[in-house]
Amino acid sequence: MEPVLFCLLIATGLFAGCMSGLLGVGGGFIFAPVMYFVLKMSGVAPETAILVAFGTSLAVALPTVLTSALGHSRKGNVIWRDAAVIGIAGIITGYIGGTVATYLPVAVLTFLFGVMLVIGAVRMVTALPSGAAQSLPTPAGIGIGGMTGFFSGLLGVGGGTIVVPMLTIFGKYQMRYAVATSAAAIVFITLGGIVSYLTNGIAAGVNLSSYGFYLIGYVDLVEWTILAVTAVPTALIGVKYANRFPDKILRKLFVLLMIVIALDMLGIFSLIGKILGL
Repeated sequence: MEPVLFCLLIATGLFAGCMSGLLGVGGGFIFAPVMYFVLKMSGVAPETAILVAFGTSLAVALPTVLTSALGHSRKGNVIWRDAAVIGIAGIITGYIGGTVATYLPVAVLTFLFGVMLVIGAVRMVTALPSGAAQSLPTPAGIGIGGMTGFFSGLLGVGGGTIVVPMLTIFGKYQMRYAVATSAAAIVFITLGGIVSYLTNGIAAGVNLSSYGFYLIGYVDLVEWTILAVTAVPTALIGVKYANRFPDKILRKLFVLLMIVIALDMLGIFSLIGKILGL
């Protein structure tokens, strides 16, 4: 691996870990595109690179978000009942989403997911809940978990960008409780996708050792190690400062993050790059 790509992965792990602790996300929306870029720059075919990026992204998100969830739990911010309902529902659909990703192109669903993020961001800005509630009806939790799990497995993301807005909009959660409960739910949600990418990758017999990447299924151990080692410590830093931010500031920061992710998924940044000749 080129030194510049190695440094890029380190920087990505440090940043994504901090965002995980601060905003209750798995970091997959940061991990996946960077790993896809690293794999392609190393000569891996795009159709294989995207699956390895998604599978490894979920595998890295697991220890990162687990660290975040445990930190938030010690502060008493995790609503474990809701986290369990959302997470268990997401395990099943996460496996389905990961399997679909190995057979179908994800361009259309990525576009739809980007649109959904924009809608969610607008809703969080224009309709701020009171933040008085700390519980979610079980059917709503199952629905949120099922939808989140599918997109988590399909796109290699933890799902915090879905769970947090849903908890604040429909559950009337205060932001710090939404962030903490989302982190705990994602611990479960990522499991389904990880198993899917492992089993489907093993069945496909993918081998990238000639490129310097060593796989178990569609999970690359080299990138996983670099990102996990850097992301886990900074997740603790994010947790430390999450409670020090006022609810409205956390909400606005999350909205900004959602918009950036949405623009990337919609291909806006790529289009601008082409226009500028980059």
